[in-house]
Amino acid sequence: RRVHGGDKKCSRMVDVSEHIGKWKEIPVAYNRRDLITYAIGIGCDDLRYVYEKHRDFAAFPTYPVVLGFKGAASDVVPFPSPAMASTMFVTLPGTKVGLDGERYIEKVRDLPARETALILRSRLVGVHRKGKGALVEVESELIDQSGLLYYRIISGSFMVGAKDFVECGESFSASVPVPQSPPDSVVEYNIPENQAQLYRLSGDYNPLHVDPQFAKRAGYDKPILHGLCTLGFSVRAVLSTFADNDASLFKSVKLRFASPVLPGESVAVQMWRVSDTKIVFQTVAKKTGQVVVAHAFVELNAPKQAKL
Repeated sequence: RRVHGGDKKCSRMVDVSEHIGKWKEIPVAYNRRDLITYAIGIGCDDLRYVYEKHRDFAAFPTYPVVLGFKGAASDVVPFPSPAMASTMFVTLPGTKVGLDGERYIEKVRDLPARETALILRSRLVGVHRKGKGALVEVESELIDQSGLLYYRIISGSFMVGAKDFVECGESFSASVPVPQSPPDSVVEYNIPENQAQLYRLSGDYNPLHVDPQFAKRAGYDKPILHGLCTLGFSVRAVLSTFADNDASLFKSVKLRFASPVLPGESVAVQMWRVSDTKIVFQTVAKKTGQVVVAHAFVELNAPKQAKL
């Protein structure tokens, strides 16, 4: 974790340090249909996540990442959505486009698997130079009306081209190298051509993922898969391999988005168990060998011991 207090040597530099640590709150809500839609959107077919009458029906543990997009809406929303607009903190000079850079998702307690209204509160925690731009990090907490904490999320957005700004706050970005040994397990997925069209129904309606003309203007041959959808596929692989696909055993995931995935491609999730509860992984595009998710790990909760 790096901490900066700001450098005011140049008066023309934009200083956003006054925004650090100030919470903004938005209402968020979901129902069982939303939970099922999300699970299908990340390719899941386990009845625990797609059938509301299953005795162990549950929210897939990465579901909260979509709440910052959908807010409390039950219909299609524009992009950026009202929920997103309510939690935008800074605009940096020179920024050409903002890309999803990193995520850390920590589950403190299981989400209710029923219609639920909660509060998502967020605060800017850091702005730092990274490559030819800036990494802007935001911490979010998913709480109920009494303040009970369900999830903690740290989102890192890469602002391409950002310049003339003062570094401030702290950074949670960290490298997670993969072991030199062959992976302990590999899970492969074929990403259907319409996967992005399904995933967007959970709240991220960025036209980059559905509109061919928009995608071409952005420099892609065709719409790309949401990075957070790739996150969902990757966590599914870890959870199914090392935790019997049990949502209660998920504790946290940390990763960096390295390259986009195209619908129709195949990916391989390569996993190394480095301790009883920690799995380091990376996700690779099979055709090109390019790493699409890097610097990643999942932490698991230790299984509860049966009482004698």
